Amino acid sequence: MKKSRVIASICIFGILMFMVISGIVIDTNNQKTKFSSNIYINGNNVRGYSVENATKIVADKLKSEIDGIDIKIKYQDKVWNFDESDFEIDGAIKQVVNTAFKTSKTTTKDAVQIVANKTGNFKTALKDVFINLDSKIDNIINEIDKQPVDASVSFNPDIKPMFVINKEQNGVKANKDKLINDLQSQFLKNKKIEIEVQTDDIEPNIKSDYFDDKLSLQSKFSTSIKNSQAGRRNNVLVALGKINGTVVKPNEIVSFNSLTSPQDASGGYQNAIIILNGIYTNGMGGGICQASTTLYNALVLANLEIEEVHKHTIPVHYVEHALDAMISGGYADLIFKNTSENDIYIKSYVSGDDAVVEIYGKSIPDGITIKRVAEETTIPHNGDKVIVDTNGEYANKVLYKGEYYRLKWPSEGYDAKAYKEYYRDGKLIKREEIRHETYQPQQGIVIEGAQELPEGFVLPEQDVTIYPPQNEQNRA
Repeated sequence: MKKSRVIASICIFGILMFMVISGIVIDTNNQKTKFSSNIYINGNNVRGYSVENATKIVADKLKSEIDGIDIKIKYQDKVWNFDESDFEIDGAIKQVVNTAFKTSKTTTKDAVQIVANKTGNFKTALKDVFINLDSKIDNIINEIDKQPVDASVSFNPDIKPMFVINKEQNGVKANKDKLINDLQSQFLKNKKIEIEVQTDDIEPNIKSDYFDDKLSLQSKFSTSIKNSQAGRRNNVLVALGKINGTVVKPNEIVSFNSLTSPQDASGGYQNAIIILNGIYTNGMGGGICQASTTLYNALVLANLEIEEVHKHTIPVHYVEHALDAMISGGYADLIFKNTSENDIYIKSYVSGDDAVVEIYGKSIPDGITIKRVAEETTIPHNGDKVIVDTNGEYANKVLYKGEYYRLKWPSEGYDAKAYKEYYRDGKLIKREEIRHETYQPQQGIVIEGAQELPEGFVLPEQDVTIYPPQNEQNRA
């Protein structure tokens, strides 16, 4: 027991002697105002100096080292220059010296630990003396950094090539941490500092080859305008022109009426034959429905989703029954949705006597092709209805009883269904019904004059035939 105490006393004495020799233990009067140990600040040993004197020594030394400093930060053909005017050292030196002084005033046990770990060496950090270092470095980084640019497609359906791929561009990201570390490592070692900013390339998400299979012709559909009047041809041409060049993004919903509006003279449309309440008459925009029908069938063949479509009150001549698309700005529209994961591109035009719509995008997968099929059952009509012109509305056509003027022809109706058929390698693999429409039979209307035939007056031979209702036996 006594032997252990003797050994402990010897160890404590040895440690104290080591502290005296190394200068860690000083007299109590100087300990409060001066550095009592070997403390190095920027390489200057301030042992025995007061805080004030140590601050002056370190500051003067640092000022001499910064005087005439020339810092160049380079990137390609850009250079950013900094000199001593970018430094402010007094406040930073005071902070470092005060921190060092507080650290030196540790307990005896802590002081032994400092010596054992060979600590007690303080340095001025570049960020402490370089005015607004972070913001200046950030300004440099912002000039260098460049976001990557994805490859993109320009679509102009009226020129060749229709599609021009805009090549992708790599982005650039400057290595800010390395730049600051390089500056710090050369600081106080060299007055002429040149640093090349290190950067990393950032690859874009979309490259040019992304579009290799996404600009293919998906479908093409045409209808004839061969027998259309000038005004009607104009309206088909104007409507298709408004659709032409449309790009539809994934999940985007498109309205035909919105694309082709305003559907009046201000939009370039003219008067032409339209269907109103089952009767052909003259009105604004006749022919727009043929443009919407042509688009509709191209959409069906491209396997796009139809959100809204309407039939005409009577069948039209330019497409099969149940595959027409009647529009009216007030209540009927053709609305479709791009349910694919890629853009689709619409080209629409008039070529000779044909109205044409082409749809481009990613090819339908698995080598599948789509066909449209229409099937129908005829509904007999009810013949003619004769209306006497008691109000004289048609006095310029008929006056006397027995005179007839045909206002509307009777026509059969149809119960029609449209199907979409999917083929692979020429074999039918799927058939689905997409429309079921009923076109009601139309009764003919014949106007008869209301006045009694004057005595001795003989009516000329009439060329208007009054048709009776159809039935299964007499239908021709």
